[in-house]
Amino acid sequence: MTHSETLTEQATLNGTCAVVVTYGNRVAFVEQVLHAAFQAGIGHVVLVDNGTVPAVAENLKTSVAVRGAEQVTTVRLERNGGSAEGFAAGFAAAAQRAQTQHIWALDDDTVPHPDALKALARTWRLMGGKPSCCLASFRQDKRTYIKLVENNKPNAIQPNSFFGFSVQAPFQKKTVALWKKGGLECRAMEMGAYGGLWFHKDWVQRIGLPDARFFLYFDDYDYTLRITRNGGALWMCSNSVLRDLEQSWTQTPSCLHPWLQEQQGIIRPYFALRNRVFIEQNSINCRLIYNLNMVLFLFIKVLCRTPRGVLYHLQHPVKMVRRWRLLVSAIRDGLSGNFENRILKDQ
Repeated sequence: MTHSETLTEQATLNGTCAVVVTYGNRVAFVEQVLHAAFQAGIGHVVLVDNGTVPAVAENLKTSVAVRGAEQVTTVRLERNGGSAEGFAAGFAAAAQRAQTQHIWALDDDTVPHPDALKALARTWRLMGGKPSCCLASFRQDKRTYIKLVENNKPNAIQPNSFFGFSVQAPFQKKTVALWKKGGLECRAMEMGAYGGLWFHKDWVQRIGLPDARFFLYFDDYDYTLRITRNGGALWMCSNSVLRDLEQSWTQTPSCLHPWLQEQQGIIRPYFALRNRVFIEQNSINCRLIYNLNMVLFLFIKVLCRTPRGVLYHLQHPVKMVRRWRLLVSAIRDGLSGNFENRILKDQ
């Protein structure tokens, strides 16, 4: 790498502003993420306090105070608006900074490897350095990203699919564009998660902020779909690695599908299902096939996930009927585009 190329890379690192959204009491996670982000060469961090209780808010202030306002900007929301409102506030604050060139979205439990940001900067430069080019870091524990790398399975909304399931899948073979140069490797995506998303701040002006109506789950897919459907390109960079500190709730060991697990509450399954169903509506060209995919997915992947799960339904019919009513309600609201979010008012 020449001296001029090193200077260009450093300018890209300095111009990258990370947006970290936290909630509950996760100060220990936040400290690890901030430490790793600055080790990776980040220029600035916008930390969004998503409605934490006063005691936690004070701990967050104390934790970031040692870095000073030159390194960290804190944005506090008085109530937890979910990931959608949290990242919307963070993106807005990051984009308003004159020094910001790129925004790097990080969950409060995703720790970047030391060279994660450099890999993004080098890739972007080798791809031409265009604002329309967006990148995503590789999440080691994210199944969709693993399938993308190992099986070349597209991270996209397939026509008439329900939650990624489709009886047409064997006949809908799609290739994933692969880019390689200078020891770097990327695969194209139609959509991606917030955690690791790296994009030029011009996109905030072009497509706006995340849709707060989603509240939680798949608001990141909606946002990145708006990018790729408005002339942008999204590539997952295998050389930019993030490590998750906490396992996803969807990976909790159980004979039941995560949506049916009572310990997961009602907010998680409702918004995960409602929001994905809503997003899929723009990709339906045959309602009959979509409905078939829905029925088969719910029967095969949810109801009959395991033999013990089927037995659990027979042993606890009242409890299971209650959970299935929640799922049906989420599907109905997704199909009708109902964003009243009444479920939050009942909590």
